[in-house]
Amino acid sequence: MEAELLQTGEEAMAKLSTRAAELQQLVTSTFGPKSLADVQASFEAALASGAPGAVNEEVQKVGAVVREQAATALSDFKAIEMWLSIKTPEVADGNNFGVEVQAFVAAHIKELRVELAAMIDGVSAYHLVRGATIEKVVKVPSQTKDEETKVEVEGDKTTNKSSKTSKSTSTEQVALPDYLKYIAALDTKEYHACYTKLVDVRNAYIKADLAVKKNAKRINDPRGEGDGSSRNYASMF
Repeated sequence: MEAELLQTGEEAMAKLSTRAAELQQLVTSTFGPKSLADVQASFEAALASGAPGAVNEEVQKVGAVVREQAATALSDFKAIEMWLSIKTPEVADGNNFGVEVQAFVAAHIKELRVELAAMIDGVSAYHLVRGATIEKVVKVPSQTKDEETKVEVEGDKTTNKSSKTSKSTSTEQVALPDYLKYIAALDTKEYHACYTKLVDVRNAYIKADLAVKKNAKRINDPRGEGDGSSRNYASMF
């Protein structure tokens, strides 16, 4: 198990810079060069021409991208944390500088991971706020059911017959322009937040890569005793 975890951690560290480059391409391809004013205008037009209660598919799409990338990064960083934990030597008197470097890098990776974990909750929070606003704009149809029972007597035989009717009622409600603008503004805010988060995921990979590369010798062999000679992390670059 320990050898497998070490290998998983090494693989995660080896692809840090590659993942950063992939995320940069994803940022460019997902978010076009348009201003927030243009984004807001397109969302307002979609609300005006369609159903106010419809899901904003563009925001939903970019939100899903961010969540998946954050989850992948979260897994990579946890693997690196475990690698660092396994590579930490036993407690000893003196010569602990390398161990302190390991602890510093581990704390930095954990801090980045915590930031990534918070991104996964963003999608649900956005839909909750948006749904609460849409309730003020869209009138949900109500349905009522009526049941009628008739008694028929034929000689000495009594028969109960029942019939059910269903009625749906809805009230047309004109959406206030400010509410429509608010929904579009909320969508625009989330769209930009998704852009920022995806950039943050990219930056997290870059920061982790720099922290690991700059301290590769110390985190691989903290006491200089040749611990990392057989599995030299720096050689993977």
